[in-house]
Amino acid sequence: MSEEKNLFENGFEEYPFWWVFLQNIFLLIYFGTGFAGIWKLQIYRIPFVSITYIIFIVIMLLFVLRKHLCTNCYYYGKRCNTGWGKIALIFRKNSGNYKTGTALAGLTWMLVTLIPVTGFIIILFSNFSIFTLVLFVLFVLLTPVNFIIHKKACETCKMRFICPASMAKTI
Repeated sequence: MSEEKNLFENGFEEYPFWWVFLQNIFLLIYFGTGFAGIWKLQIYRIPFVSITYIIFIVIMLLFVLRKHLCTNCYYYGKRCNTGWGKIALIFRKNSGNYKTGTALAGLTWMLVTLIPVTGFIIILFSNFSIFTLVLFVLFVLLTPVNFIIHKKACETCKMRFICPASMAKTI
């Protein structure tokens, strides 16, 4: 039991409110930039790709991954780095499959990055505009910032030694 206790030593019991707030503001800017940037990909004047992108983000980040990752996490019901551990309370503790969750998390983050990048490139070649170029550059610059923020969160997480998706191991 003391060995298990050592696994959870250090790290935040709950992340500070300011951290959670800034993390979520950053994610809104990041996803919003992707959403706005691919708005011109329309079918019958409907921004189908942008709408599908946001629906995918909401379903995966707020429901599917909360079920599979957060229900098995130390921060279940607590304020984790994004605060989403509290959202997981809509699911029973340990009701998700953590291995499935880590696989889906990798796929999700790959898609939420590649969909806008691909969309930006299509739009820039088919209907170039300075506005789209600025959004594209902003999105590309925010992507490594997202990576750095995520890594920092992992470094301060109580699960960093046992989480298969922890970026703290790459220090």
